[in-house]
Amino acid sequence: MIPPLEKEDLKIIGHSLSNICYLSGALLLLPIIVAVVYEEFDVIPSFLIGSAASIFFGSLLSFFLYTKREMEVKHAVVMAAIAWLVAPFFASVSFWLANALSSYLDALFESVSGFTGTGLTVAVNIDHLPRSVNFLRHFLQFVGDGIGIIVISLSILGKTEISSVLAFKGEAKDTGIRPSIVRTSRIIVGIGLTFLIIGTSLFTIAGLKEGLDFGTAFFEGLNLSMTGYATGGFTPHSQNLLYYHSFWFEVVAIILMVVGALNFNLHYAVLGGKRGEILKNMEVKILLLWLLVVGSLVSANLLFVGLYPSSEALFRKGVFQAISAQTTTGFQTVYPYHLMFMWPVLSVLLLVAAMVSGGCANSTSGGIKMLRVGMLLKSLVREIRQALVPKSAVVTGSFHHVEDTPLTDKMVRGAATIALSYLILFSIGTLITVGHGYGLEDSMFETASALGNVGLSSGITSPLMPATLKAVYIFLMWAGRLEIMAIFVLAGFIILGLRKGIKE
Repeated sequence: MIPPLEKEDLKIIGHSLSNICYLSGALLLLPIIVAVVYEEFDVIPSFLIGSAASIFFGSLLSFFLYTKREMEVKHAVVMAAIAWLVAPFFASVSFWLANALSSYLDALFESVSGFTGTGLTVAVNIDHLPRSVNFLRHFLQFVGDGIGIIVISLSILGKTEISSVLAFKGEAKDTGIRPSIVRTSRIIVGIGLTFLIIGTSLFTIAGLKEGLDFGTAFFEGLNLSMTGYATGGFTPHSQNLLYYHSFWFEVVAIILMVVGALNFNLHYAVLGGKRGEILKNMEVKILLLWLLVVGSLVSANLLFVGLYPSSEALFRKGVFQAISAQTTTGFQTVYPYHLMFMWPVLSVLLLVAAMVSGGCANSTSGGIKMLRVGMLLKSLVREIRQALVPKSAVVTGSFHHVEDTPLTDKMVRGAATIALSYLILFSIGTLITVGHGYGLEDSMFETASALGNVGLSSGITSPLMPATLKAVYIFLMWAGRLEIMAIFVLAGFIILGLRKGIKE
């Protein structure tokens, strides 16, 4: 029997959430540096107000809900689910006050899209946004999805080990890299910063090669690196990567997209000298194989219809979109209009399949995740083998994921539950989008992009889309970032409180 909620449960959640508010408030101050450099003094108050509001709310939570009791799994999951609403809320205040978006709902949409690493945008004219506001868009993706705001909180605050482990699980980053979760979080932050430096350097060089001045090349390289590694997809321009018309920009983007889609465990293993892990890891092999299949089929289909006759065009349009979809990044080198009205249906549906399946678990990418896909495939093979042997024989299964791991029924049930929940939400989101008057193909594409935290767009997402659909996509982006189960736990928490009340 599920025990009733107590006031102490709310205190544990609220007090833990206060730390996220403090951190969110501090992070909202960083764009002020950019505003000062580019003399955008008129938007500085918007960052100060958003930051102050976040810190003030955190102070209220800390004061009124103070407790020394350790959190349990239910507290951690609920705290993570709420944190991914609270942090975007205060960032949206800054967007709104800076007049960067057409309405507050648009500001909230942009903020949630940033924090969840989705990349769908409702900004009217990205090219003419203040640079500090544009920096904030990209920075939210790096701290929200590239590293994880809860991970940053743990690396700075150094919470007790029990609370840290549970908070990690709540954010769906149960990596198991090191015995200490606090040290693990610092490793993840370190890996992210390392690739940020590498990516910024490469993009800056590419920008200089394309004729950009150093200041512009560095600033845009920094922004693109933050969202590339975070598999987020925001860019400084309305035309996305098409703005640059640069082969080298696209190559650097591919490197960051693939790196960001790989498991943190794999990064740590390779950095620790286990370079052979790349070829042995089940999840990586499935990801690369599926990338090869999707990229090849999309290219062959586009070649068959004669849309891109040259091999370079096929790579820069077909293969690039396939990688962007599979890694759930959202960098786009094809106009949404061309994607929906000129690309063949098969190619578009292949991109939908890539967005739904996603990248690796414990990475910056979204989707169902290749580890779960691998578990389900292994389970299918195990069941087929079991049917072919005598009833007395017991068929087992295993897979290599940093270490040899036996495949258990619990793992399969967990993977199947997430996959089924994901597909149900995808179907519901598609039907709602169709109900707003959009075509089925477009609706499937945009829903897969929102739920998978991708950012590729068929053109549905815009400031002119219905407000109800914006709200639906905000929910899908939130649910996808938390890998759905945290939403169910939060819902159960609320229902339990309403039905049984809250005990003293």
